[in-house]
Amino acid sequence: METQVLRSLARVSPAKRAADGSDMEGPGGGHRKRSRRISREKELDSFAIDGEDSDSDLDDIFLDPSVDPATLCPWCDEPLPPNPTPHLTSLIEGARRRSYPDDRPTNPLGLRAAPMVFVSVCQRHRFERVWIPRARKRGWPTSIDWGRLRGRIERLKGELKAIIDDIDEDFVPESEYSTTTNKQERAQCRPRKENEFWQDVVKNVRQQGSRQTTGVRGQFLHFNKTQPGYYGELGYMIIHQTLCDFFPPASFDPIAALPLTPADFIAHVLVPEAALNLIMEDLDLPRGDALKTLRDSVEYGVAMFPVDEGENG
Repeated sequence: METQVLRSLARVSPAKRAADGSDMEGPGGGHRKRSRRISREKELDSFAIDGEDSDSDLDDIFLDPSVDPATLCPWCDEPLPPNPTPHLTSLIEGARRRSYPDDRPTNPLGLRAAPMVFVSVCQRHRFERVWIPRARKRGWPTSIDWGRLRGRIERLKGELKAIIDDIDEDFVPESEYSTTTNKQERAQCRPRKENEFWQDVVKNVRQQGSRQTTGVRGQFLHFNKTQPGYYGELGYMIIHQTLCDFFPPASFDPIAALPLTPADFIAHVLVPEAALNLIMEDLDLPRGDALKTLRDSVEYGVAMFPVDEGENG
């Protein structure tokens, strides 16, 4: 990802521009113009910004007088979002402390530094300038009250406990499965077996085995199906920790999570289930539409609410 962004941040210096347009001596001492071969194909960053979304133009070497340089990125000279998030503001301040002034025709307030100092800033402001407006159109939040999240999850304890208690007899030896519950009663109310996330687990376990399903490769393959949608990395951390507090893995019945471990059951079933209920509440959506939103907004959530967002407000 960083390599792509570094390419997209490449700038042609004024000196090089002059060389590109300079006269060349031709046969017989005459002069001819060397053709300029500047590619119009621009590298897009990891969020697939459309060509029309990028305001960079390699042919513009002077700042438009109508543009306030304070509204430009000090490093790549592209427009900053009108209302940067606290996370972006924090990234800018951190990079600014490691940069030095670079008054240039395209930005009199420009700064210069090693690319690794500012690449995360440019990734972030491009994301915010393009994707936050798109997210707003879809109704996805650009800020979340993290302080209320634990209380909201606590109200879901009853529903989540029902999923834990609905042991899937398909993965439990008959001798270990309790027969105290009437089979007819179990057939009428199966919160786990009817749960989309558990159904995904069962499908993957039957195809790949439980170890591969919960291993690194399995987590990569099924990433979108186990994440909390637009709640992102920070939301995942809070939801997961809250669920572990409410349902400590050590307190699980030995057969309750089979064929998963209790820790994997929380991560693969309870976390996305809790997030789904939160999204239904946020956007007033039926379960099916909320499930689509959960999966469509995963990448947005990961970028919008990284774990270190909590440190920056």
